[in-house]
Amino acid sequence: MSRLPSIYADPELYDLVHAEGTDDEVWLLTYLAEVHGCGVKTALEPACGTGRYLAGLLRRGWTVEGYDAASGMLAFARKRLKGWGKRARISRGEMSAYRPARKFGLIVNVLSTFRHLMSEKEALAHLKLMAGALEPGGIFILGLDLSIYGQDEPDEEVWECRQGGRRAKHIIMSLPAEPETRREKIINFVTTTKGNKDQVHESSYDLRSYSADELEALLEKSPLCVEAVYGYDGKPTELHGPERALWLVLKSR
Repeated sequence: MSRLPSIYADPELYDLVHAEGTDDEVWLLTYLAEVHGCGVKTALEPACGTGRYLAGLLRRGWTVEGYDAASGMLAFARKRLKGWGKRARISRGEMSAYRPARKFGLIVNVLSTFRHLMSEKEALAHLKLMAGALEPGGIFILGLDLSIYGQDEPDEEVWECRQGGRRAKHIIMSLPAEPETRREKIINFVTTTKGNKDQVHESSYDLRSYSADELEALLEKSPLCVEAVYGYDGKPTELHGPERALWLVLKSR
């Protein structure tokens, strides 16, 4: 895996800049589970971070489990889910190695988290582990942005957020990957404001890139196949269609 950026070292800051839209995304996850899933309301999230998706699923009647490799994220998620008792479990684990002890009706890996797995071996290991953790008819929702080599250009997104007495402005820049290296550079600048004081947090990291063909070839080697493809807006699309920010609904073969 790539070295995690410093924003991951501050769970409160990470949660702040990613909180907006969580409820809509959880609604879409549950909708896709209703349409494509097996009806078993148990969910697993690899690299669960601060547990915000798990909390949303719990509020909708699910039993959840998450795992993460970062101790700070684990502590934050455990505190967030503490009141849910046996319906919520948080463990330490790496995406390419963690083997759940039970099976799930829904597995969620979105936000291009999968792309932190920087080799074919790691990515395939994760897919195999998740296929083995699905209930019969269960679904694995994999969310990631695809590359079109030679057409991609440097990109920048800016958004502001507020939680409690803390405010932040997040600028995220991406530098396109080359097909030879398959490394997309992500650069973060997060300015936090508390009272009259500003602090800038800068970090960068690489993500493994996937074209539609590369992702399709990887899935062909795995025990998973594509059941359906959606854009981030929840509208059906195709893997080789015009949308590049995708949620793939995967099932065991």
